Amino acid sequence: GEFSKIVAKLGGQDNAFTGQDVTSYFQRIAKEKLATVMDMEADRMVNLRLTDKEVLTERDVIIEERRSRIENNPSAILDEQMDAALYTNHPYGIPVIGWQIEMAKLSPKDALDFYKRYYAPNNAILVVAGDVTPDEVKRLAEAAYGKLPPNPHTARDKRPEEPEPRAARRVALSDPRAGKPSLSRDYLAPSYGTAAPGEAEALDLLMKVLSDGATSRLYRALVVDQELASSAGGAYDGSGLDGGKLTVYAVAADGNDLSKVETAMDAVIDDVAKNGVTPAELERAKNSYIAD
Repeated sequence: GEFSKIVAKLGGQDNAFTGQDVTSYFQRIAKEKLATVMDMEADRMVNLRLTDKEVLTERDVIIEERRSRIENNPSAILDEQMDAALYTNHPYGIPVIGWQIEMAKLSPKDALDFYKRYYAPNNAILVVAGDVTPDEVKRLAEAAYGKLPPNPHTARDKRPEEPEPRAARRVALSDPRAGKPSLSRDYLAPSYGTAAPGEAEALDLLMKVLSDGATSRLYRALVVDQELASSAGGAYDGSGLDGGKLTVYAVAADGNDLSKVETAMDAVIDDVAKNGVTPAELERAKNSYIAD
């Protein structure tokens, strides 16, 4: 807990998050304290000491986190099962937090082995945003991280690839806690890291028109015009190193069958696929992104 206490005493905030491809540690700090937190992160990169008690305590914490965020949330359970069905070969089908059966077996050695393999300056990206110049940041980075030795063992095997989908996959979850019936659909798509130039940006704008907010095609058709759904939307997830996905969803309005909702959803998607979007819709989507 000392790391966070020091950052707080310096007047800053710190936190971390984990995704499919990266673990990120970050601080928000006054400019004159930047060198201090960079030195602390450099220290954390190579000198971490993990006691058995600390690891086992944190293991209980993440198991409880999974229980509260996933096991008690039917929507999260469904999302997890859909990812497991969507990806037949790629590890993106494994939840970021892990499967409970494996989490319960994690040992201090597992944690240290992972740390020793991946935590090294040659496997890290440093991002600094704020009232600084590139030259200032480069000087501080060289002072903090330049003295750390690279780890030749961080190199990975060839990245796994997802084969071309050959059959539709459907996952059904029945849970008394779920409330209204809902329908969700995922499509494999290129990410910003794998798309051809301009393709990911086009997907982002497409999903803005198709599924983002009350003016989107999906919402207007399913909620406003046909009154089949109480909500509808979607998004493009383009942050993956090896690929992304498009998601659309709808929650059935009272008394409406999901099959009608799905038929209406397909009609909207088919119309966009065949006829595209209007110049006005595209301009509105661009302006919305620029405003964001």
